[in-house]
Amino acid sequence: MSIRRTTTRVSILAAAAFAALLAAAPATALPPHPFGPPALTIGCPNQGSLMSLTGATGQSGPEPGIEPGWIRFQSFPAAPPIPAAGQVTVAWVNFDTGQTGIANLEGTYPYYSKTVYTGRGNVMATVFGTINLGSMPLCQANPTFGNFIA
Repeated sequence: MSIRRTTTRVSILAAAAFAALLAAAPATALPPHPFGPPALTIGCPNQGSLMSLTGATGQSGPEPGIEPGWIRFQSFPAAPPIPAAGQVTVAWVNFDTGQTGIANLEGTYPYYSKTVYTGRGNVMATVFGTINLGSMPLCQANPTFGNFIA
């Protein structure tokens, strides 16, 4: 059998398998999806530590309080010490529609969240911010990235 013929057959089988997966996929949203590694904050000594970690997740709809095309972004302490205060921001781009946005997460510290309209599609987002560990000036949290389907 020729390489071209084999490649064609494999492509057809792969397309059929992918179509079957799409047809069998549930109509509910995925569970909260974590961003990449937690955002590392360095340079602010606190409680004997020179760093802190902030975690982040994204939850797409349909879920209670989250419509299709929307994503709830959340941040939370991922490892001690817990920062004294902070401002966390999310920036995103929808690769399917070209929509972009930036928003500050809100809520009761240290747990912030914000539900934003991203449009339906493949969304890449980054979370970053300033962190105050209480004993020194504000420090910058390194960004962390995540990929979501809205």
